[in-house]
Amino acid sequence: MTASAVFLRLVVASVWLAGLLAPLAAGAQPLLTHAEAGRAFDALRASHPDTMPRLAEAESSAVLRTLADAPRFLAADRFAPADLGALSDLCDRTRNATTAYIAFGAMQQGQLVPDVMARNALAWQDEIALLQGFTARCIALQVPLAETLVKQMGEAQASRLRLGGIERSQFALLQIYVVAAGNCPIEAPESSSYCGVLDVMAGLAPVHARALPMASRATVRGLLAPLLARAAGEQRRSLQQILDAMGSPRCTGLCLLQPS
Repeated sequence: MTASAVFLRLVVASVWLAGLLAPLAAGAQPLLTHAEAGRAFDALRASHPDTMPRLAEAESSAVLRTLADAPRFLAADRFAPADLGALSDLCDRTRNATTAYIAFGAMQQGQLVPDVMARNALAWQDEIALLQGFTARCIALQVPLAETLVKQMGEAQASRLRLGGIERSQFALLQIYVVAAGNCPIEAPESSSYCGVLDVMAGLAPVHARALPMASRATVRGLLAPLLARAAGEQRRSLQQILDAMGSPRCTGLCLLQPS
């Protein structure tokens, strides 16, 4: 590592810790703290462009665990419908970080290479699964707030405006299911962090389903049905919960907002 790289790493660490401890000392500003963690994540990536932050590294672990700290940042009583934009920023931050892991080095000749993305999903499964858990919980908070806005605005107007944060979250949910379902070894679920993500998704599925168009729900069912046939015990119950939620015929509000 060059002297300049070492210096940059030290700067990143000092700025990150200062940004983290100041809001903690004040006992407030959780949204600013999460934003600072996002900037620290970007700085870590810039200081090591040949790899991605790892939980095994103390500095990176502090940043990642702060980004994914749902109890700290996702208190339901903190957000009202008017705060949907701020909440969407939180969801987008971990969604973007997840995408950065999956797409790392995968853009070749202007196209994403699926094989590289698949290898990335396995190589950084602990980091990705940690971030996915936060994103899933964050989206579950978005849904009732967005539903309230849709009721206030009317479905037609909301559809025209498209509620950009919800559109991104619809895509993020599908991404979570594709990655987790594709990499959960259902016969040995304890061996993969992605099976734990599916457990988290099971508890949130009734809320998530309200935000997904019928076609997206069908996609989720198609991903999980083959796993259900091989699953047992608690993992089978989790998958069945998701399939039941995604099989609901009810489609109102956010379900009617088709992704563009």
